[in-house]
Amino acid sequence: MLAPNRKRSLPLLVGLVLTLLFCFHYRNTDRIHIPWTPSIESQQTKLPANRTLGFGAVIAVSKEGSNRRHPFLQQANVTDFDLTIPKQPQWTESDVQRFRNGQEDGVQHGSILAWMGHLNALRWFLDSGLETALILEDDLDWDIRLRSIQIPLAASAARILMPPKRSLDPLAKLPQTRTQYWGNHGAWDLLYLGHCGDYLDRVTYKGLVFDSKPFTLNDLPHLTYHDPTMPSRSELHPFTQDLFSILNIPEHARTLHRSKFPLCSFAYAVTRPAAELLLAALAPPKLKPNGPRAFDVALLHACIKGARETNPIPMLWANPPSHPDRGLRCWTLNSELFHHVPGESEIAKIGKDHGEDIGQGLSPVDWAGQAQTIRRNETTNISCGFWSGAFAFKDGDVDRLEFLREQVGREGKCLKGGTDAV
Repeated sequence: MLAPNRKRSLPLLVGLVLTLLFCFHYRNTDRIHIPWTPSIESQQTKLPANRTLGFGAVIAVSKEGSNRRHPFLQQANVTDFDLTIPKQPQWTESDVQRFRNGQEDGVQHGSILAWMGHLNALRWFLDSGLETALILEDDLDWDIRLRSIQIPLAASAARILMPPKRSLDPLAKLPQTRTQYWGNHGAWDLLYLGHCGDYLDRVTYKGLVFDSKPFTLNDLPHLTYHDPTMPSRSELHPFTQDLFSILNIPEHARTLHRSKFPLCSFAYAVTRPAAELLLAALAPPKLKPNGPRAFDVALLHACIKGARETNPIPMLWANPPSHPDRGLRCWTLNSELFHHVPGESEIAKIGKDHGEDIGQGLSPVDWAGQAQTIRRNETTNISCGFWSGAFAFKDGDVDRLEFLREQVGREGKCLKGGTDAV
């Protein structure tokens, strides 16, 4: 019997180990990122988003004991994506007064608490070490096909407008070799995926405000794409109907464009530099004379300030210089994927408790859409959402949850009164 040739088997063994390590490296890095080529975007059918909707994390701004949290978590469970809810401190009156900074005019107690909640989420994001995060308020509704159809289509539009950087070196580090699902992170600061409208200008209770300049997207980077989950034109919010008609946006289409006048902070994605700049300069935890009185207004001002900005934000956490004149490069998805559920806002409730003058209560957008919302029994600009309670389930009812995940969340069946939104 001949002895085995050990000199020959050693190189073979080393080669096998290297091959396995190479395959393991690619298998693990591809869990979130896939190699990007322009041909990917030409494919009509998009793969469902991952469990964080293509971002590093999905973060909810929700205080302990909020009665909005339970239905919010059920919606996320049916849609089958992961939510992180950072614990909020128990804000004291001293915290509120410190934030108020002696400012009284136009300041609402509830707006300060909401602002502090958003900053708490941004701090959690920066502490996490993640590159991006989607931040959601906890009173939102969305379509059952959010993860399976809507997010993949919107992210594809972002990649076309802001192509991911590529490298020919297959062993380079992840940021150079793998696509960023929402396009090049160095090309955007904030993405509005949920809002109460970007009507290119302010709105009143009478509707859109028309000034001397025509409504057009021609002077804005934008991409319009077909989305079969969009409500028909007549079922969109009245202001959205007017805007889309003026802009000649086709039926069942959305457009991703540089933000012009985005309203509300329902759902927005941020990068690390943007979060740092918001905390340090654009929306700091202290009101300023003649400054914004609400967090969403601070975001609006930051986007207007950065409307012509094209360069990335310097890495402030590594070298924190002052950037007083820097705004954010914001993008709006029109119409939105997330919208707040009908009903009185938490800010208005807190205002009443503190004897504040809350004005008419409803904003122009909510006021204009309330009759349509009641008639449709659906949240504004959403085709098949969760607000009606049709997809609720009892705690511990795993069988119903799995049924809803499969039939509603994955297959997109709108099981409401015999309708089917597949």
